[in-house]
Amino acid sequence: MEFKTLANKSIDEILSVFNHSFSDYVIPFHLTKEVLVSKITAEKMDMNISVGAFEDGKLVGFILQSEKVENGEKIIYNGGTGVVPESRGKGLVRKMYDFIIPVLKERNANTLLLEVIEGNQPAIRAYENLGFTIVRRLLCFNGSIKQGEGNAEVSIRDLNDFQWKLLCSFWDIEPSWQGSVFVLEPMPENYVTLGAYMKDKLVGYIVYSPAVKKIYQFAVDKNYRNRGIGTKLFNAIKEKNGGQTIALNNV
Repeated sequence: MEFKTLANKSIDEILSVFNHSFSDYVIPFHLTKEVLVSKITAEKMDMNISVGAFEDGKLVGFILQSEKVENGEKIIYNGGTGVVPESRGKGLVRKMYDFIIPVLKERNANTLLLEVIEGNQPAIRAYENLGFTIVRRLLCFNGSIKQGEGNAEVSIRDLNDFQWKLLCSFWDIEPSWQGSVFVLEPMPENYVTLGAYMKDKLVGYIVYSPAVKKIYQFAVDKNYRNRGIGTKLFNAIKEKNGGQTIALNNV
């Protein structure tokens, strides 16, 4: 077994192992090449700090990782870990971390961060054995938006000027990595970003990706809540996506 970074590895090879690894996941899913490329780009995955396990020269396991500096702390985010079913039970996740952690230490990394579905107890136990601790739980929703009665005094407009200091003041919690300002900035043109205005005052906003049908950020000014502003924003997304099923995390 050999361990090395995924630098210079083809997307097709990573895609094949990614889909094989997640074929029997708690929630099985299959990515297209376009979606994987979009994920790597959007979440700023760095193949130079991502690691693969190779058996007879063939990729059989991986950890995809990103890096950011926040408040003077260098954070490494695990955006996906997988091992093909035939190669499990060999401690490959630990061995991949054993390989890559010295590389991360050389880059002065302070924190390793990842997210895992609560129902995936084997993965949770494995990560806890590696030294990870649970720091928070996120609620994740999936479904179609039900039309509600929004505030008639609120107008919904495209949001093109991202005053993050103002937008972040609406928050109750920090988004997870995928919805963080670090990932969303600069805001890609393929996101739908809408602002809710009372007269000319911005009182709420929503960020939606039509490509993956997912809401990444949603917040209403604390002084304007329970006035149908959120409903008006969700109604607008429903109109734009034709009532398709959406995902909403980090609540």
